Amino acid sequence: MRDSATASRHYVTPPASAFELVVTGAIPAATLVDLLLRPQGSSGALAGTLVVFLFLHYRHINRGVQRTSLLLAFALLLLLPGLDQPWQTMEQGVRIGGLVASLLVSVNLLSRAAGRVQHVREVLQTLYQTPSRSRYFRLSVASQFFGGLLGLAGIAMMMETAASQNDAEASEQLSSFCAIARGYSALSLWSPLYSNMSIVLGLYPGASWAGMLPMALGVTALFIAVGTAMNRLARGAKSSAIDARHVPARELMQLGAPLGAAMLAFMALLVVLSLWLHWPITAVIIMITPLGAWLINACIGQHGAKGLNAGIRMLCSDMAGFRNMSSEVMMFLASGCAGTVIAGSIPDAWTSQVGAWVSGSPILACFALSALIVLLCAAAIHPMLCAVIVGSSLDPITLGLPLPVHLTALLVGWGLAITITPFSVLSLMASRWSGVPVLTISLRANGWFVTLALLVSSVLLGALASFTGQ
Repeated sequence: MRDSATASRHYVTPPASAFELVVTGAIPAATLVDLLLRPQGSSGALAGTLVVFLFLHYRHINRGVQRTSLLLAFALLLLLPGLDQPWQTMEQGVRIGGLVASLLVSVNLLSRAAGRVQHVREVLQTLYQTPSRSRYFRLSVASQFFGGLLGLAGIAMMMETAASQNDAEASEQLSSFCAIARGYSALSLWSPLYSNMSIVLGLYPGASWAGMLPMALGVTALFIAVGTAMNRLARGAKSSAIDARHVPARELMQLGAPLGAAMLAFMALLVVLSLWLHWPITAVIIMITPLGAWLINACIGQHGAKGLNAGIRMLCSDMAGFRNMSSEVMMFLASGCAGTVIAGSIPDAWTSQVGAWVSGSPILACFALSALIVLLCAAAIHPMLCAVIVGSSLDPITLGLPLPVHLTALLVGWGLAITITPFSVLSLMASRWSGVPVLTISLRANGWFVTLALLVSSVLLGALASFTGQ
């Protein structure tokens, strides 16, 4: 979900042809038709739209992604004939890839529009002027708003601001980047604007975001508490000599309250529309966020008809910029299809054996599910591919877990894996902005946090599984 354009204050995108814009807009449109109506051939139309998009923007796709996707395609072709239901399995993979691409289009439009609002950047600057002893906690909480409601672009904005704090000590700056990265692990558990949540819900159609939300928020709070406690212990009694000129908490609250209220109101609107229309919340996000982006763009600088027209022009320009994310679209499509096919090819005897090993211990089952994703990602396997393979092959029945607990454990492993592996977009982005080697800012900085978070989340989720009587 990398968007390099969001790393800059300026959003200048070369013009695109009308046909390119139509194809880009057709991705979320085809996804909505498939999600809500599911007529015969809708998955084929979605696959065709994605293929046309990738063909148009093939020159923008990273060569490493091209090679990886080609290898996954070969693996898919080798394994597909051995499946009992090959085309149904492929359809599920296409739907996962299309869903992620549609979320990327929609959320990217919103995040680019929000990045143009000066007040957003003022709040970010003020965050880093709070007392250093409490800054980690405040950045972790702030990441739930900026990242949870603006996508990875919000995290990029926070890292950009952290990198601009030239007077900060090296240890303080590393602490800030750790708070943002670990905050990402926490917010990926609950935010429907991230592909993580949408993909795990897509693996099991009976699951719902609202049903998972209380449990996901509980683990999110646990992650923030664990990270804050570890940061306090690492700091000890040390305090910064320049804390006296930092902005007090009350001033930060007054400055950030309108922005936080607007973000929460937007999330509440998504939930209300989802309940009222009886739509999956992902469908509501894909439908509503472009409208929100247009309104934000229309309110910047100009008013009346001129503002509305300017909003449309900015929206089209931002949509043209989506071609820079062609690498992500190809990787997500390849990972979705290959992941479901590989998972379907794993012998039942293997997964049954894993279920037997963890039988009777929900805590051990949750730990095995989350830790397996982390270990696979450490072997340089794409996080989404790991999550799809593990989630599809080790289902709730095999592990003896309630569905919400099972999916939350998947999200825990996925979020922590992205934080600790040097191969993730998050780690590369943090290394680029901080100037710290990628291995240091990922594995070395977050190794103990990931280990402790795996343990405490497994205990919590296992206890919840036992309490529900599964």
